[in-house]
Amino acid sequence: MLEKYDTKAMFCLLGVNAEKYPELVRRIYNEGHLILNHGYSEKWALSMNNEDFLANLVDGENAISAALGFNLDLKLYRPHGGFYKSRHEKIWTQNNWILVPATIRAHDAAATSQKQDKIVKKVLKKAKKHGGGIILLHDARGAYYNRDTNLEKKPDGVYNRSWIPETVEKIIISLIQNGFVLVNPNILYQIENPEEL
Repeated sequence: MLEKYDTKAMFCLLGVNAEKYPELVRRIYNEGHLILNHGYSEKWALSMNNEDFLANLVDGENAISAALGFNLDLKLYRPHGGFYKSRHEKIWTQNNWILVPATIRAHDAAATSQKQDKIVKKVLKKAKKHGGGIILLHDARGAYYNRDTNLEKKPDGVYNRSWIPETVEKIIISLIQNGFVLVNPNILYQIENPEEL
């Protein structure tokens, strides 16, 4: 859907997923999207001590760089849920990471396909209210290390994300029809992909 609308996005990648799906990491990079470090594991920063927090950042960055085959030197970070402790801010600042916020949350990670239209309306409403923003959505879980186990337990649950690409298209169309411009995040963070892999 992103390619169809010539749209670039930010992809917040878990290191554990990058290790399992390196070809997808390379595809994201080669298609010109911006890659963010989402930490190595799913563990939330709120439950980490300082040492674990720094290790999670470093391990996440190393896993993504290994998948690419070169040191991407990400330095862009998004914590799970956007939550962290104030002491963590000191750690990422001292290590030259930049926190990338999400200003429009659709809460799609906890939704099923029945909520699709509600999510599209929610994103548009928040974009209008704030005059734009960074929209947080989740992938279709096709490259999630624990997806099959979760789908087996509950096939129609929140891990069945096959409806997300269609939702992304509806959001893009809705935003454009309402006069919004989709900005390449590489411009926002002044990042250039040096070359394709």
